[in-house]
Amino acid sequence: MLSTEKLSKAFLAIIEEAEKIQKKDLPKKANKRLKTLISIAKHQSDIRNIKKGKCCAAPGHHKSKCKKSKK
Repeated sequence: MLSTEKLSKAFLAIIEEAEKIQKKDLPKKANKRLKTLISIAKHQSDIRNIKKGKCCAAPGHHKSKCKKSKK
């Protein structure tokens, strides 16, 4: 299994490549799909860079713990 750091770098590479493609003259539908891809990749990269136990959206985290940590 890939380490969190390697996965984060892979998602950043996806973002870079998708942004390069976005600069080309594409149909609206293709551009919309690229925006979605970039959004997902950014989210995944952000999640993987968060310190363990800090992400309330991650599986296994309880909402009660998140509410306490946000205060």
